[in-house]
Amino acid sequence: MLPSSTKTFKFRYFEDSKPVFIKIGDFPSVSLSEAREISSTYTKLLEQGLKPKQVLLEQEKDRINQEVKNNSLGTLEQLLHAHAKYKKKNGKRNCQVDLESVEKGIYTFLSPNKKACEITPRDLIPYLAEMINRGAATKANKVRSISHSAFNFGIKYDNDPANYSPDFTSLFNLTSNPVSAIPKQTDADRVGKNYLNLEELKTLLYDLKYDFDNLNLDQTTRDIIFLCFHLGGQRPYEVVNTLWTDINWKTKVLIVRPEIFKTNKPHAIPLTKTAIDILRRRKKSSKSPYVFPKKTNLQEPTPTNTIAQAVKYYRESHEIKHFIPRDFRRTFKTLGGEIELTKEIRDRIQGHSFNDVSSKHYDLYEYIKEKREALEQWEAAIQIEYCSA
Repeated sequence: MLPSSTKTFKFRYFEDSKPVFIKIGDFPSVSLSEAREISSTYTKLLEQGLKPKQVLLEQEKDRINQEVKNNSLGTLEQLLHAHAKYKKKNGKRNCQVDLESVEKGIYTFLSPNKKACEITPRDLIPYLAEMINRGAATKANKVRSISHSAFNFGIKYDNDPANYSPDFTSLFNLTSNPVSAIPKQTDADRVGKNYLNLEELKTLLYDLKYDFDNLNLDQTTRDIIFLCFHLGGQRPYEVVNTLWTDINWKTKVLIVRPEIFKTNKPHAIPLTKTAIDILRRRKKSSKSPYVFPKKTNLQEPTPTNTIAQAVKYYRESHEIKHFIPRDFRRTFKTLGGEIELTKEIRDRIQGHSFNDVSSKHYDLYEYIKEKREALEQWEAAIQIEYCSA
């Protein structure tokens, strides 16, 4: 059982006296009887002198090769989807979002059925230029990076000796990466310095809490943004993916699961009174495993682009300087410094990695008292009160 109370079935065996784990699945998506049946399959492999994890990897390669033969893998669309599957398998949390961000516009310029090996830099330039010309150079860089990674994946898969066999057929037949010849827009990726000052932040929080006449945002969106700040500038992705089982009501701590956290480690965040009030209110009417479910599917979290759209709408309808959801973290980091929270505790609240000796022996609840005190001080600093007209 993980610290978040998620029950996960794993199969353990030993190679050279070292434990090897294979994840079977999470309960209740996988039942106990199903887990036992899968475990029995792995045991039989061991009895045959085979290594279960190696067998699974070989089966995955065989499945991909078979998919290639069945679906004529080799097109742009298939390259992007194979890359996304590869990233998902390796625990990259934004694999689906990255896929959607590229596919959203690229098929306007290139057919999804165009062979990946036939694509040239000249084919991709109009797609990226369209974003740059409408002022979205940062997005163009992001899409360029994802596309570059996808083509590299195709090249490496075709040329990986581990995939070789006498009857192996090249999947994509790529000999070079067409994105490499396209330069990044260096001016767009300067280190961000933007943040909301205390007055701007309190105005935003006030409007989210009290303005229902002029601000057309649903309660879920308001609560997500509110919590991002009251949890110490946590990323919207981590907040929208929070499950009810991630919350320890007794200790008043939220555990960000490793699979949704950037460092791939669980992260403990103390809950202040404001955060608890929001969560308890939502819990009363919740019918979803997610604290912030998607409107059209309660089994999925609210998409993060909903928050980006909400911030854009707020900027356009209110007199406030330009800011984006990515500035939430920087706002806490900067204003937290102004109220004399140490840099170390601000970093620990946001889950930054530390290279000191004690951090290598990871303790989920280490510094929890100091983080709670800091967040309570932060809560007091950004507290808002209702003012009648």
